[in-house]
Amino acid sequence: MRSVAAALVVAACAFALYDRTLLPGVDFGDTGSFQATVGSPIISPRDGYPLYFAIGDLFLRVTRDEPARALNQASAVEGAVAAGVIVLAAEELSGSLWAAIASALLFAGSYTFWSQAIIAEVYALHALFVSLTLLLLLRWERQPTLARLSCFFAVYALGFGNHLSMVLLLPGFTLFLFIAAPRGWRSLLTPRVIAAAVAFAAAGALQYVWNLRALWISTQPPHGLADALQMFWFDVTKTDWRETMVFNVPASMLRDHLSMYWFDLHQQFGLLGIALAATGLAALARDAWRRGVLLASLYAVNVAFAYSYNVGDTHVFYLPSHLILALAMAPGIAALGSAVSGRLQPRARGAAAAVVALAALGYGAARVYDDYPALDRSADRRPSEVLDALTADLDDRDAILLTDLNWQVQNGLSYYTSAIRPETAVARMPDVLPYAPALIRDNAAAGRLVVVTERARAELSAAYGPLIRIDADARAHADSLAAVIRSVPAGTRYVLCLLRPSRDLTLDAHEVHEDARALGIDRAFVWPSGDYTVVAGVIGQPPSLAAGSSNPFRRQVVIGGVPVDIRMESWLAADTIRRMGFGQVIAARQHTLIVERGLSFAAFDEHGRPLRTGYAANLFAPQPRYIASLR
Repeated sequence: MRSVAAALVVAACAFALYDRTLLPGVDFGDTGSFQATVGSPIISPRDGYPLYFAIGDLFLRVTRDEPARALNQASAVEGAVAAGVIVLAAEELSGSLWAAIASALLFAGSYTFWSQAIIAEVYALHALFVSLTLLLLLRWERQPTLARLSCFFAVYALGFGNHLSMVLLLPGFTLFLFIAAPRGWRSLLTPRVIAAAVAFAAAGALQYVWNLRALWISTQPPHGLADALQMFWFDVTKTDWRETMVFNVPASMLRDHLSMYWFDLHQQFGLLGIALAATGLAALARDAWRRGVLLASLYAVNVAFAYSYNVGDTHVFYLPSHLILALAMAPGIAALGSAVSGRLQPRARGAAAAVVALAALGYGAARVYDDYPALDRSADRRPSEVLDALTADLDDRDAILLTDLNWQVQNGLSYYTSAIRPETAVARMPDVLPYAPALIRDNAAAGRLVVVTERARAELSAAYGPLIRIDADARAHADSLAAVIRSVPAGTRYVLCLLRPSRDLTLDAHEVHEDARALGIDRAFVWPSGDYTVVAGVIGQPPSLAAGSSNPFRRQVVIGGVPVDIRMESWLAADTIRRMGFGQVIAARQHTLIVERGLSFAAFDEHGRPLRTGYAANLFAPQPRYIASLR
C-alpha cells in the first residue's frame, strides 16, 4: 500500500506540474492535426492512433472544453499516470521506494517528456504503456502465473492502439520471457499460452476497425477486402515515410547523430543522471542479470531505431529509451546507498541509504526548478495569434482564403477553421490551381474576394501570369521584424536570436543588418558567426552580449539589472521540428521568448515580461495576404 500511495502522490504532483505549464490552445504540426481530428466519428488509417483518439474523445465529452485544450489536458493526465506507474516499476527493479520516487521524478521532469506531456501528442500515453507493460512483466517474473502473463499480453496489445512503436519492445520482452520462465522457455510454447497471446493480439488489432471502416465510407472505397487491407496497411504504417526514413540516415550524418544523442541525453538527465543509470544497469547485471538483460535489450533496440530514423523530430523517438534509463536509475540509487551504508555501523545503514535516495530526489527537484520557466507554455498563444492574423476579417459570405502553407501551419489552420472560426472558407491552392481563374470569376460574381497567402500568390502568378491581378490585402497586418523593433522605444531591454533557418525558409543578410540597425547597433558591428547566435542588450546602446556557436549553448547575462538566461536547446543538423521551440530566453525567471529557427526577437521589462515579440523566416513570422482578381 505504501508503494501505491507513493505512486498516487507522484502522479498528483506530476499532474500539477503539467497542468500549470499546459499549452492553452492550438499548436502547429502533428499537434494541430490531432486537435483537429479529435471528436470526429471518422478516423482514417492515415490518422491512426485509435486508442489515443478514443481517450481524447472521452476527455472532450467530460471536460466540455475547447478540443485543443481538452486534448492537451489528456496528455497531462496520461503523463502524470505514467509517472505514478514508473514509481511501481522502479521499486520492483530496485526494492527501494525512495529510489523509485527519485527515478520517476527524473523522468517526469526530463526536458523532452515534460514538453510532450503539456501538448496534444501521443508520447505521454506511450510512456504509460511502456512502463505499465514492463511492470506487469516484472510482476509475472516474481509470480509466474498464466493470469499475470495474460494481463501483460492484454496491456501490451492495447498499447498498439496508441502507437505502433510498441513493436520495438517485442525483442526485449520475448527474450526476457524465455530466459525468466521458471520451467524453461518451452513452457511458454504450450497451447494455453499461445492461445492467450494470439487472442489478446487479435483483440488489440480490433481497435483499428475504426480506421478500416473509414475506407469503406470514403469517396473512393476499396475493391474488396484484400484491396482494403492493402490500403489500410500502407496508410496506418505510413509505408511511404518508412521506406525513406527508417534506417536511412546518411553515412555522413552518423557521427553528428551521435553528438546529437549525447546532447539530448545530457539535456534530459545531466551527467549525474546518466551515471546513476549506468550504475543501475551494472547492479542489475550483477544481482538480477535477467532484469539487466531486459532493460539493456529494450534500451538498445529503441536507441538503434531512433538513431537510424531520418526524421525531423528524432528527439521524441528517444523517449522510450530515456524511460528505460530512468528506470535503471532506481537500482543505481539503491546500489549507491548500499555501498555507502555498507561502510557504516548497522544502525546507521538505513539512514545512509535514505540520504542517498533523498539526494537523488533533490537532484531531480533541482532540475525541475531549473527547467520550469523554459518549459512553461501556459502563456504561449503564438499559434493562435498567427492564425488570428491570417484569418482576420475573412467570412465565407464575402471571402475565400486560398493557401499553400508549411504543413505544420496548415494543420493548425485546419483546427482553427473547424473549431474556432468555422465561418472562414479555406481551400489549398495546389488543389484549385488548375481552375483558379474560373474560381476567381465565380466568387467575384457572388461578391466574394479571393484572398491568397504568400506562397499561393507565387504559384498563381507563375501559372497564369498577366491573366491574374494580385494586390496586397490592406486589412492584413504583417509588419516586418524591423518595424516591430522600431516600435520599441530606446532604453528597452531586448534579445535577438538568429538560428540557421530551415531549407524551405530564407533569410537574407540585408534583413539581418536592417534589424540590427533598428536596435541602434553601430554599422561596424560584426554579427557573431555560427548556427546559433544571439545579441542582447538595451536598444540604442552597444550589446551586452554577442555570442555565436556551431553547437547549442547556454549563456547568462545581466541586462539593465535583469538576469537573463539564454538557452539554445536543439540540434539544428537533425531537428526541423521542435514543439517546445529551438531555444528559450528566461529573464527574471519569466519565460520571455521561445526561440525558433530564423530570427526571434523580444523586448522585455524589468520583470522579464515580454513587451513586444517578433519572428522572421520561421513558422511564427507574420503571413502577408493578397487579393486575387481577373484583369
